Amino acid sequence: MDYESALAYLDDHASYDKTGRVDSPSIEPISRLCSAMGDPHLAQPVIHVTGTNGKGSTVQMISRLLMAQGLTVGTYTSPHLERVNERIKRNGEPISDDEFGEVIAGVADMEAITGVRPTYFEAVTAAAFRWFADVAVDVAVVEVGMLGRWDATNIVDAQVAVVTNIALDHTEFAGPTTVDIAREKAGIIKPG
Repeated sequence: MDYESALAYLDDHASYDKTGRVDSPSIEPISRLCSAMGDPHLAQPVIHVTGTNGKGSTVQMISRLLMAQGLTVGTYTSPHLERVNERIKRNGEPISDDEFGEVIAGVADMEAITGVRPTYFEAVTAAAFRWFADVAVDVAVVEVGMLGRWDATNIVDAQVAVVTNIALDHTEFAGPTTVDIAREKAGIIKPG
């Protein structure tokens, strides 16, 4: 699949709030999709970052520190400013158009096989994990898209969970208080 076809595929996939899944959130669809893809989200250690503000900056700082130690670092952030490739990087360099087309084609193939129709964000998330596994990053630093517990990125078994500041955001999904928001964001923290 070429880059333009990959973008068309993504544009044909609704955002989470348009799927009807908002009232019954689940990470099960992306879990099934990634399982069919060979569990690429489990191929490398992950540092998972959530919070209200500063997530992207925190991802960049952690990434730079790890690269300074000689590690190959994958980063996944959202949203993008100009091109979707910006979301998926290795050592600060975005995935190429050709590679992006290839990993999105893999997601599309798994959608056809499994019948799981991912959202735009789930498709890009699955593609990021597949690419990180394919290019053998030493560690992935992954930014949550929204909140935490039910976010597509929360299929990872993160070795480290980072929570930046907490303030009121996404109250229509999490609840009206900072305690509600904190509870949802803390959903990325795993036992052990």
